[in-house]
Amino acid sequence: MSTEARKKIAAQYGLKWNPNPPVTVVSLVTYAVAAGVYTILSWLGVIALPVGIVSVSALFVAIGFGIPFAIWFGGWGLIIGYIGSFLGAGILAGTPVLLTIPFAFVDWIQFGIPLLAYRLLAPRLGLHPLGKDVYTLKGFLFFLIFGVIVPNGLGALYGVTILYLGGLVPPDAYWPGVSAWWIGNMIVSVIIAPILLRVLTPVIERFGLATHGVIT
Repeated sequence: MSTEARKKIAAQYGLKWNPNPPVTVVSLVTYAVAAGVYTILSWLGVIALPVGIVSVSALFVAIGFGIPFAIWFGGWGLIIGYIGSFLGAGILAGTPVLLTIPFAFVDWIQFGIPLLAYRLLAPRLGLHPLGKDVYTLKGFLFFLIFGVIVPNGLGALYGVTILYLGGLVPPDAYWPGVSAWWIGNMIVSVIIAPILLRVLTPVIERFGLATHGVIT
């Protein structure tokens, strides 16, 4: 990709505040549907594939959808993640409300890192900020680092720590819980998310559903 092309793409998709207002009804409906999907998948993940720790799943399928949501929808992706974790992986899974409030911020880590990386760093490396080139060698390595390993590792540490401080994780289950979260999320992320990014990103762009900044 030429320098001029990189600059053009970087200018089109970034993290500026409201570069292209207003938010459309179609976009809001899309975000609402995405939030519903993520919430349902979060709930199914923690009740169908538990690891013996409340709100933790052996294979959290929702994360494979959530990462593309964040890359496509910017700040709305973070809201989608919080709602899904608060309701699906939190309240509906039996986690106390006062503990679920901080716990749900875990997706600001797991989604925020890919969002920042793709919108700010990817264009500088000649990669598309919406992940269209995820199946190229450079694109896949970039995704592996910033969409799989780092965010899920930090998310696992944060999430299990919150549950531990809330008395839901015994001391001897802390590191096994972190490992199960991290490994399970990485497996799901590396399989599902790239498929969605490669197949659906052109559709998301065509219908103007991707945010050009944080909100719109």
